[in-house]
Amino acid sequence: MQRLLYILLLLFAALAVSAQNPIVPGYFADPSIRYMDGKYYLSITSDGYEDHNGEPFLWVSEDLVNWDIHYLDINDRFFWAPSMLKGDNGKYYMVHQQGVDYLAYMMEADSPFGPWKETFQIKDFDVELFRDPVSNQILGVGSWKNLLTFDNDVNSPTYMRKVISSQPLEGDFTDFTEGPYLFFKDKKYYLVWAGGHCWLDTYNVRYAMADAPRKTYHEPTPDPILDTTPEKKIFGPGHSSVIEVNGRWFLFYHRQDQQRYPTCNYRFSSAAELFFNPQGEIVKVEPIDDFSSLGLSKSPYRNLALNKTVTTNSLESDYPPAGAVDGRNDSRWQAQLGEDKWINIDLGKEEAISKVQVDFEYFDKYYLYKIEYSNDNDEWSVYADYSKRARKAYETRVSEKEVSARYIRINVIRAEAKSAPISIWEIKVLSQS
Repeated sequence: MQRLLYILLLLFAALAVSAQNPIVPGYFADPSIRYMDGKYYLSITSDGYEDHNGEPFLWVSEDLVNWDIHYLDINDRFFWAPSMLKGDNGKYYMVHQQGVDYLAYMMEADSPFGPWKETFQIKDFDVELFRDPVSNQILGVGSWKNLLTFDNDVNSPTYMRKVISSQPLEGDFTDFTEGPYLFFKDKKYYLVWAGGHCWLDTYNVRYAMADAPRKTYHEPTPDPILDTTPEKKIFGPGHSSVIEVNGRWFLFYHRQDQQRYPTCNYRFSSAAELFFNPQGEIVKVEPIDDFSSLGLSKSPYRNLALNKTVTTNSLESDYPPAGAVDGRNDSRWQAQLGEDKWINIDLGKEEAISKVQVDFEYFDKYYLYKIEYSNDNDEWSVYADYSKRARKAYETRVSEKEVSARYIRINVIRAEAKSAPISIWEIKVLSQS
C-alpha cells in the first residue's frame, strides 16, 4: 500500500494549447537556418547556463520536422550565434561570436560537422553570412551595422579568410540592437534584426528593405513585426533567420522561457510564417507549432508514447510527467531533487517498438540510466543500459532495438549535477509498424 501511495499517477488528456512549439527540444538560441546538400542545418547557441554557454551543437534535418543533434568538437564555452554556409571551393565556413571579447571569428572545415579550424578574427559582432544570389558573393552583416565583403576569389589563398571591405549600412534603423540577417526575395533585399534587450521585456524583431545590399534600407513600419505576445505565450522573441520552403517563407527566431522571462539564458528556437503584400512588405508573422502540418515529414516512424498515460515515483508540480509525452519541446517532466527517479509510459497495449528517444533537459550533461520494457508492468527487461558508465545525453539520445512491449520505463539513477533535479523534455517510443 505504501508503495502504491508513493507512486504518483497522472492520467493525461490532450489539451488545446496556444503556445508555439519550439522546433527542437532544449535551450537553444540564435537559430541560423541553412539548406545545403539536401539537408537543413540549424546552427544555434547552446543556452541554459548563467555564466557561460553549453557545448556547441548543430541540429540537422531532412524535413524540418525530425531533427538529429550533432556535437561540434569546438572547445569554447562562449560559442555564440554561429552562422554557416558552403563556399565555392566545397568547404564549409562558420562564423561565430566570442562572448568575452565580443568579436567574431571565422572557421573552416571540410564537413559541416568539422573538424573546424579557426582562420581569422572579424572586427564586428553577431555576424551572419549571406550569399547574394545576384552577384553570388558571400557577404556578412553584423550588429555594428556593417556590410562585410569577404575575399570571394576562389583561387586566392585568402578566399573566405579575409574581409576586403566593411561598409556601413545605409538607412534609419529603429531600435537596432543585434542579430541582423539578410535575405533576398522578388528582387528585394530584406534586413531583419533584434531590437530591445533580452534582459528587459523589450526584445523584438524588426526589418527594413532595399534594392541592393549596399543601397539605402527603408523601414515599411517603425513597429516590430514580432514582439512579446502573452496570449500566444511568446515572450522576448528575437535574433532571427529566414528560409524559403516550397514557396513559403519562414522566420526562425528564439523566444524566452516563460517561467524565467525576461532572460538572456533560457531560450527556445522557434518558427513563424511570413506573409507579404503585393509591394513585398511583411504584413503578418504567424507563429507555427511545427512543420509537420506542411506535410514535410519523411520519417517512417510513429510515436507510440504521444499523450499516453504515464506514472512516476517523483515529480515537481509545475513539471508533471505528462510533459514528457505531450509532443512539445518546451514542457517537461521534472523529478524532485535526488537520485533513482523513474518515469513509466503505458502504451495501452502491446506494440512493436523500434526506437526509444530520450531528450534530457541538457544534452551536454552526464546521466546514468536504463531504458526498460515490460508487458505486465511487473517483470522488466533491459532495452538499453547506460548505467555502467556516465554518458552525455546527446550520445544516448536514440536507442534502437526491435521488441514488443506495452510499457517503457526510463530509470534515471543519477544526473551530473546533484544540486539539480532530473528532468526530461520528451520521450518518444517509435514504431515502424
